[in-house]
Amino acid sequence: MATHELTVQSRAANGKSAAKKLRREGLVPAVAYGHKEEAVTLAVDARQLRDLLSHHASHGLLTLKFKDGASPDLSVIIKALQRHPVRHSVNAVDFLRVSLDEEVTATVPIVLEGEPTGVKSDGGVLVQALHELEVSALPQNLPEQITVDVSALELNGPPIHIKEIALPQGVKAITDGEEPVAVVNPPKLELPEETAVAEGTEADAVPADHGTEGAGDNDGAEA
Repeated sequence: MATHELTVQSRAANGKSAAKKLRREGLVPAVAYGHKEEAVTLAVDARQLRDLLSHHASHGLLTLKFKDGASPDLSVIIKALQRHPVRHSVNAVDFLRVSLDEEVTATVPIVLEGEPTGVKSDGGVLVQALHELEVSALPQNLPEQITVDVSALELNGPPIHIKEIALPQGVKAITDGEEPVAVVNPPKLELPEETAVAEGTEADAVPADHGTEGAGDNDGAEA
């Protein structure tokens, strides 16, 4: 699996004002913790981080390289991203320190590949029931995504389950193997507009004396 690098630098100041100052300078506040080590506060180049995330490289092993070269590299995975509620830009990053000889659990995206037979030949609709998969692996074996070939799916046929996915070597699924990943369903039938209007009119129609009977019954019940 590919290992990606991020340039980081140490930061001493904490708090909201310090974080805002970093963002104005094109940096994102971050912290690396875990593996029984003291937490380290960092700043990450915002552009480099954005490029990394745009290439779906946020689910595998990362190597953090310090800009000044004064500190040793850190092997991490991204544990959490905090985003701006409107712009959706990354406001902060949590990195989890890992050891290359100890397995970790992570969630990776599922990407469907191919055009199902039930869609191409029978006009069905491909439905992706599961978009992420929880896996366990050594950090260097963590995949950036799990690709699932759906070309054999037939209309109204059985779905693909997690247990049927061929995972990369050294990767184990944690999610229940019976969970469906994708299926081809029949298309939703839409009534012609004239039929829908006619049915709506008929459903809304009420006999002229129905209200009178109802009123009489209510009066009797109250009496």
